[in-house]
Amino acid sequence: MSHCSQCGRYIGPYEACPYCGARVNGRVSVRAVKRAAVVLAIAGLFVLWLTATHSPLPQIPIGQIGATANMAYARVEGWVVRGPHYYPDSGYLSFTVADETGEIRVTAYRKESDALRAEERVPALGDRVSVAGTVQVREGGMALTINVPEHVEVIRPEPTERTLGSLTPSDRLLRVRVRGQVWTVRQPHTGLTLITLRDPTGALDVVVDRDLEALTGGLVPPAPGESVEVVGTVDLYQSTPQIVPLSVLDIIPLPEPVEVASLFPIGELRSDDAGQMVAVEGEVAQVEGFSSGVKLTLEDGTGEVTVLLWQDLVQGLGDPAALAVGARLRVVGELALYRGMLEVVPGRPMDVEVLARAAGVGEDAPQMTIGELEADRAGEVVTVEGAVIDIESFAGGFRFALEDGTGQVALVLPLAVYDGLADPAVLNLGSWVRATGQVGVYQDQLQVVPASGDAVEVLAPGEVVASWREIGSLSPTDEGARVAVKGAVVRVESFSSGRRVWLEDGTGRVMLLLWENVYRRIAQRERLVPGAWMEACGVVQVYRGELEVVPQLPHDVRMVRP
Repeated sequence: MSHCSQCGRYIGPYEACPYCGARVNGRVSVRAVKRAAVVLAIAGLFVLWLTATHSPLPQIPIGQIGATANMAYARVEGWVVRGPHYYPDSGYLSFTVADETGEIRVTAYRKESDALRAEERVPALGDRVSVAGTVQVREGGMALTINVPEHVEVIRPEPTERTLGSLTPSDRLLRVRVRGQVWTVRQPHTGLTLITLRDPTGALDVVVDRDLEALTGGLVPPAPGESVEVVGTVDLYQSTPQIVPLSVLDIIPLPEPVEVASLFPIGELRSDDAGQMVAVEGEVAQVEGFSSGVKLTLEDGTGEVTVLLWQDLVQGLGDPAALAVGARLRVVGELALYRGMLEVVPGRPMDVEVLARAAGVGEDAPQMTIGELEADRAGEVVTVEGAVIDIESFAGGFRFALEDGTGQVALVLPLAVYDGLADPAVLNLGSWVRATGQVGVYQDQLQVVPASGDAVEVLAPGEVVASWREIGSLSPTDEGARVAVKGAVVRVESFSSGRRVWLEDGTGRVMLLLWENVYRRIAQRERLVPGAWMEACGVVQVYRGELEVVPQLPHDVRMVRP
């Protein structure tokens, strides 16, 4: 009402008539309206907050996310199909989620990734996840950024018990529990460790990469021959199954060994079994050397089979002298068929176990002149003497050419044998050596392989014969010559098999090639850094047009003062 009910005049918003003083009934005060407006606003905000916090986030099929969803806050559900990848320096975490319609990369930054790690809710390969965050659509693909760690839900399937050989590409993303024996441990490159497990059904790699170690701690690799249990998710490398554990702690040592092969009577081995791992026991009936190793004939009363020992395996045996006629062995290896004949081929020295040595092996080995040695004596243990006339380094040890006037033979010292010498420094060119070892044949060359350092005696020390040269005077015409150089280290570079060291003396620069077996045994090698001075004796080689000096023995390299 805007007019006075008594005098009829216009009074506007007044509650009492300014003309006659009469009060106007039924008018709502402005103050009341203001108060009501504030109350309604607060109530509306409360209802909006309840709706925002208690209403479920919209779940979007990944394949339906398009440009219109850019910067939307949405939820996706699916399986983790790649990752997680984690960078400790920045705290950046990412993994890929896929559903039936597509896949999307999910990312989290320092604050959110730290919270997920602290709460042990980082999704792993094969997990079922529900993730909410901000959607970003770019030309390179879609991404979802986690803003609230609580909006990440992880459902981890229980592992299924499986054997290694039963896993196939169709098992990808299946969470499994397997048990096996560590066959090999290798690092194809920095940040990747592959642990090959084997059980009676087959072999498979367990993958531990840089991201897994960054998230769960450093790996202490199990040793070959150790038995372990692994819980992880099946992934594929190309089309080959492999297992990715959730944590390095999911590689658990077992107290009981896992056998990788069943013990077979030799007479029951069949051609149809070729390709399988088998274990056999028997007595050595024959030893035959060939260009790449040694062949043993093993018999157990039910039959006989050839055991093929490649040269690197023979050199890695702790007691190769025990591989003689009459020795009783247990051999684990792959059954192969070669030209219609069955062979057992062990892959590691530990797969050849000496159950009983042959009578008299290693005791009173006959001393022979080198000229009396012949290929048909392969497997016998003999004692020879001679002067060292040449030295060659190889990955598994050192090879010394001995000559006694009647002939030449290679004295092969595996690294374990060389390290067991009383004084390795006195074994050099010109040394007169007496050695007891097993006769073998490698690349049509006779060799003697001692079983331990005690079986090698240096009767007269030798001395390196090498001419001192200025580096700048070296040329390709010196290839094959043994020279000695001295200079300052200007660069050190690691490679897969050792170290490359560049040396400079003011007249020129040359690269020293230090194979790993040499480098690891150099005295004071921790001083081998740029700026240090060193002397080196080695054989000149030309590789891809560049000169190299290659030391053959650890004591061919010395750290000196300028």
